[in-house]
Amino acid sequence: MEEERLRILEMVGAGDITPEQAAELLAALDTPAEAASASPPSLPPAELRESRWARFWVYPLMAGGTVLILGALIMALVYSTDAARGWRVCGWLPMILGLGVMLIAWWTRSATWLHLRVREEDGQKVAFSFPLPLTLAAWVLRLAQPFVPQLKDTGVDDLIIALRQGKSRNEPLFINVEDDEKGESVEIYIG
Repeated sequence: MEEERLRILEMVGAGDITPEQAAELLAALDTPAEAASASPPSLPPAELRESRWARFWVYPLMAGGTVLILGALIMALVYSTDAARGWRVCGWLPMILGLGVMLIAWWTRSATWLHLRVREEDGQKVAFSFPLPLTLAAWVLRLAQPFVPQLKDTGVDDLIIALRQGKSRNEPLFINVEDDEKGESVEIYIG
């Protein structure tokens, strides 16, 4: 039973499950055997664990809001002290940058995301997450087809559009490849 608890805590540390899910699993382990159900508590499937990646748009939104507020505070300081007009640029630039980041973050909340997680043999972890502008990519490929002869009959733009229309947050594409001998794994999540 101690091994199961340790595994649950490792999953929380790795970010695979939330602390609330871990508390439920630990509580299920602590219940007496006669009160527990016939099936042992199971860990959430990978598809459910990966839904937490859909909330990444909140972090750039908060960062953009922070930069926007910082720019507004600089502007208030410049206007309240009647400083030279050149100092107003010091407030406008962060305000415009913060607003731009917030708009992009708002767009990414409904965008298709690509998440790549790699765990190497020596224990190193590499993680990338970014939104995929699939419609923009298909549009650029269609514009480039007359100028790049190799793209004419490939149908890559149609494949990108089909991927965008076929995948949603309710039906994400999840690929997990593990090498048990070396302990390496690659997770690709599009949704």
